[in-house]
Amino acid sequence: MKLFFVLALFSSISALAQISYDGKSGPGKGTLSSTNERREKNATKARDAKNSKTARKTPSKDPNLAKYYINRKTSPRPNKIQPVKTKLPLKIPPGSRIALIGNLLLDAERRFGHLETLLHQHYPKHKLTIRNLAWPADEVDLMPRPDNFGDLDQHLHYFKSDLIIASYGYNESFGGKEGLPGFRKRLDQFLSHLKTQAYNGKTAAQIILLSPTASENIAAVNAGDRNNENLALYTQALAEGAKKHSIGFCNVFNGTKTKITASKLNQRTIDGHQNNIHGHHQFANIAFKALFEKDPTALNEDLRQLVVDKATQFHYRYRPLNTFYYTGGRNKSYGYLDFLPAMRNFDLMVANRDTAIHKTVATGKLVNPDDSNLPKLDDVLLSRGANKFLSPADELKAFKIDPRFEVNCFASEEDFPEMACPIQMRWDKHGRLWVSTSVTYPHVYPGQKPCDKIIILEDTNQDGKAD
Repeated sequence: MKLFFVLALFSSISALAQISYDGKSGPGKGTLSSTNERREKNATKARDAKNSKTARKTPSKDPNLAKYYINRKTSPRPNKIQPVKTKLPLKIPPGSRIALIGNLLLDAERRFGHLETLLHQHYPKHKLTIRNLAWPADEVDLMPRPDNFGDLDQHLHYFKSDLIIASYGYNESFGGKEGLPGFRKRLDQFLSHLKTQAYNGKTAAQIILLSPTASENIAAVNAGDRNNENLALYTQALAEGAKKHSIGFCNVFNGTKTKITASKLNQRTIDGHQNNIHGHHQFANIAFKALFEKDPTALNEDLRQLVVDKATQFHYRYRPLNTFYYTGGRNKSYGYLDFLPAMRNFDLMVANRDTAIHKTVATGKLVNPDDSNLPKLDDVLLSRGANKFLSPADELKAFKIDPRFEVNCFASEEDFPEMACPIQMRWDKHGRLWVSTSVTYPHVYPGQKPCDKIIILEDTNQDGKAD
């Protein structure tokens, strides 16, 4: 009988060592327990394997970077002000700053960009500035965020929002008929607050409230049959709330509702509710017609791609995955020196794409973004690992192996370059090793694209090495 173990060696060259054990007991001094005892005795003699400081001085903090730090504790909040009425058909002044907030319906806009593209095409000389602050699963009174992450008010204020387009009601609809009274109350409180904030520092924002889109029956689940009755009730509640607060309302539920089971050719969702690209385009057309009481023009695909690129760069800035460095526990050390210069550059990249969008829609000719104005990223705090970087072969030579064990290299970065920067691994029931890698840790830098991977390694010929 042989027992197999895997040892992960995280060095400059990533390697996974496989250890086999013959199952025979040995003398007391060779048992695993006695080995552990010897290790404990020698622990005080071993050098700490944590990173050590370099001789380089810690970079100084630039006080001008503080304005890029949007956090719940210290970032500015808007003042209260008298609300303004929002009437349809909507009229948007030149230079308006438009914020999208709410749940997955508008979060998907950052991937597809149809609605924003139609807005730019409708006002080709207005130089509209649009930011997507939507967050999947948000409700009118439930917006979970990472530790110390700036809340909705703070982000709307940072952006100086003039017009807010909001999507709510889908998540809340799972409360059914019994949840309607509570939803109406929460919606009333939310709109009462939202319409009385001077996010742009001068006036209250215009507000447009979108209903949820309808669910559809698909092969896997009859989502339309299950959801649409409740969605209709919550759409009506949203319409009543919008009327009470004198804000605009767009019913996109009725226009997207279908009574037939969609075929794969015309299916507009990926799961019965979340829009695919076809469904999102349909939603955008319906929303546009509700906003302006006219049909949209044909979509400019080059412009849409620019819009998606801009939304992607803003997403990296608005929702960095490693918020522990940005707003959390490491924001005063690594975060200040590492994240804030990146946020500054992301803001510039997004503004550069705004300019390209404005020129493209005004001229009808594609204008690519120009990022030549990006400053060099500031110096960061450096440290040095205590361990020497060895090849897998040299690592193996350094082992002191109990004679009952055999050790071989199962996989390394030498054979599989995609294994660079492993951070986690797990075996599955088929004997395959799944390795999660992250070359963009601790976050995506401006100008980069995420390139993290999950690598699946399998020994198909049973020679102890991944093939």
